[in-house]
Amino acid sequence: MHELGICDAMLKMVRGIAKENELNSIQKITVEVGSLSGVVPSFLSDCWVAVTDGTELQETEFVIETLDGTAKCLDCGLEFTANLDDLSCPECRGKKLVPLTGKDLTLKEILAT
Repeated sequence: MHELGICDAMLKMVRGIAKENELNSIQKITVEVGSLSGVVPSFLSDCWVAVTDGTELQETEFVIETLDGTAKCLDCGLEFTANLDDLSCPECRGKKLVPLTGKDLTLKEILAT
């Protein structure tokens, strides 16, 4: 479960940002998860709870926004919203796909007082 490592790294990143910017209290953190990133949003949420347990960020709201991924079919050239349940081109049913978007995990926002 690589989500645990991701959350641990995010915790360190948020702490560093808070210290650097002299933020007193973090109220909310928003992350964007691409549907083709390989990150499972529910696992990410559960791991965030685990890594922040007993820390100053324990009560911080953790928001996950999921972004659709797009792919391009190398057989017919169609660009489309990728469906993880059916990784084939909706036009020609080809399986030679290249992901274009939705591969990222981004710390989008830190809301602090």
